[in-house]
Amino acid sequence: MTTEKSNVFKKTFAILLILCFILSVITVSATAADNSKNKDGYNDGYRKGYEDGKRQGQIDCNQYGSKEALSKIPTPPNNSQWAKYYKDSYNRGHKKGYIDGYNGNRYNCLK
Repeated sequence: MTTEKSNVFKKTFAILLILCFILSVITVSATAADNSKNKDGYNDGYRKGYEDGKRQGQIDCNQYGSKEALSKIPTPPNNSQWAKYYKDSYNRGHKKGYIDGYNGNRYNCLK
């Protein structure tokens, strides 16, 4: 009787283990697909933010010289047709690119 219960327990445990493995594989592939889409938005936002920051850094360099002038990073224009994950990653990339472009240009201004 105990060997029958043991065999049933082993089979049930094996089925649950296989099910967990399958679910983890599905989750990993879905996450990888989302990350590739997020990279596109981040990279697009970074490039646009870098250009905007570099342009504003040059304007501030000409206008203010060595005095720090950046008080607020402007929000990027967002297309209403973009998906939420694309828009969020675009905004993060734009902010990072803006800061990098602005600081890079300001550094060259101060040399």
